[in-house]
This record gives sequence, structure tokens and C-alpha cells, in this order.
Amino acid sequence: MTPGSYEGLKPYGWNDRVSALFAGHLDSGEYPARVVRVERIRAMVAGPAGEHFVATTVPLAVGDWVVVGGEGAGPPLPRWSSLARADPDHGAQVLAANVDLVIVTSPADHANPARVERELALAWQSQAHPLVAVTKADLAPPGLVEELRARWSGADVISVSVRDGRGVDEVRQRLAPDLTAVLLGPSGAGKSSLANALLDDDRQVVGEVRSGDGRGRHTTTSRQLVCLPGGGVLIDTPGLRSLGLLGATVGVELAFPDLADLAEQCRFGNCSHTVEPGCAVSAAERSGRLQPERLASFRKLQAEAQTDEKRVTPLPARPKQPRRPKRWSRDADDED
Repeated sequence: MTPGSYEGLKPYGWNDRVSALFAGHLDSGEYPARVVRVERIRAMVAGPAGEHFVATTVPLAVGDWVVVGGEGAGPPLPRWSSLARADPDHGAQVLAANVDLVIVTSPADHANPARVERELALAWQSQAHPLVAVTKADLAPPGLVEELRARWSGADVISVSVRDGRGVDEVRQRLAPDLTAVLLGPSGAGKSSLANALLDDDRQVVGEVRSGDGRGRHTTTSRQLVCLPGGGVLIDTPGLRSLGLLGATVGVELAFPDLADLAEQCRFGNCSHTVEPGCAVSAAERSGRLQPERLASFRKLQAEAQTDEKRVTPLPARPKQPRRPKRWSRDADDED
């Protein structure tokens, strides 16, 4: 099968970058494919001739590109990005691979800025670009979206309402013609509704939202990759309660660019922004230029990332000490 016969993969994100991944990896009878869904011992993949199941004996993630042959799917080819969270049982869980955009959904009627900041840190850590979609914008209190834009100054923020259509085309344009996005957010944030709007279809099941806390049922029960009619690829995910960081403090710093700028003005280069004199970050909080809630969120995520970084980074081996010479003994070594 020649590269020219891979037209069927273009809706799944096939482009020159992906083609380069397969250079030298395909033998006679093998073909490229993208992982659409993962089950226990098999995966649904999209190949040149369409979607089908293949056996797999190696861990795969939705969005992976693989070589498929007689033995099934091989290991994933090198990923250019990997959205992952800390997993207490397995170390790390890859939620989606080879994504260009992480769309963080935050419902306007139950916005949780601190959670979004955690999700932004995960997005930056993944090597993808984050985009915040404030969903259910038709229910937003006056000034909320502007307030959130000011708080999340390091990310693009789009006001989205599936009900009146605002923002949907703007999100769709970010993905055309061949980029891949993953939806991230809690249950009830409107991820499936946004996916349906982007698909122009009611393919994703939408559940009721409880009036008490705004949370929805887990209508999306597994990660699934779908092709958008106008170009681009979307990975929908179930609502996740646990989003542990993986020890990369750089993701936290990129999620808080305003604090990073302030930190450069601190008296000490290793300032923890807590009790040190001459701390520009603490001074900004005292003067009202920095929201206490945002600083508290930063401190929490930074401490968590630093703790996990120490846990996963092995301590350097202690250098071997030379053996001490035996104590000199006149009786043993001296000659008369």
C-alpha cells in the first residue's frame, strides 16, 4: 500500500507530520492506523479502509498512531503530545495522545476557577495548547466571562453556548483542517453537548444535570475519537474527579504566567512566595493586584507538583567512597 492510498486517513488527522512518523516503519502487508477507542485486549482503529478492531498486547491511548499487521497493532509511534494524569495505582494514565488542543470546559452556571487552573497545568504539561470554553454562556451572570478571562490570562477563553450557537464556530475553526482536540472537564460541563454541536449531530449522549450542584451523570463512559465534518478530530472524555499532576512544575508555571512575571521581581531566586522578605508575589496580594484565591491555587498546585516530582525522580547515587587503608601496625609491618 503506497502513501497515496492513505486518503481514507485524512479525516483522522493524517498529514505530512503523521506521514513522517511512519517513514521506514511499514513493511509489506502492514498499514498505518489511528486508535479510535481502547478496550481491554483490543482497540478500535481507523485504517485506510475504515474502522475495525485489532488485537493489542501493549498499552495504547486514544489518538495514538500505530502500525497494523498480521499480529495486530504494534506499540504506539512517537507521540508529539500526551495528556496524562497521575494514577495512584499505575503511576500515570494517558487520557489522549497526539492532540494539538486541549479544550477545557467550564460551565458558566457552576464555574470552578481552581479546577480550570489544574486542567490548564495538565494541558500545558501535555505539550498541547490549552483553550478554555466557558460553556452554557447563556446562563452566565453579568461580567463572569470577562472576570474569568482576566483570571486565566495565560490561555485563550471562548464564551460558548450550544443553545444559542455562540462560540461554536470559533471552536470549530480552531481545529480545521487536520488538528486534534480533546475535551476536558467535569461531568455536567457540557462536553457532549459541545461535541454534538461541532459534529452537527446528536451522536454523543447528553444527560440530565442535577439542579442542586450542577453535576451531570457520566454520559460519556469512555474516550472516543470522532472526525468533524468541517475538518479536524475531536476526542471526548468522561468527567474526571481526580486530576493529579505528574510532577512537572513547568505546567503550573505556564498556567500562571502573571505569577511567573511577578516572581522574577522577588528578592530571592528560590522564593517560595510565602514568608520570604522582598517577595513581589506576596506584595501583589497585599496590594490587591493579585487575587488571594488565585495565589492559593498556585501554591497548592506548585506544592503538589514539587512533591510528586521528588517522588518520581530517583535520588542521585552516592559516590563510592575509597576504602580506608588498614591501620599501620609496627608489629606486623616493621622489620628490625
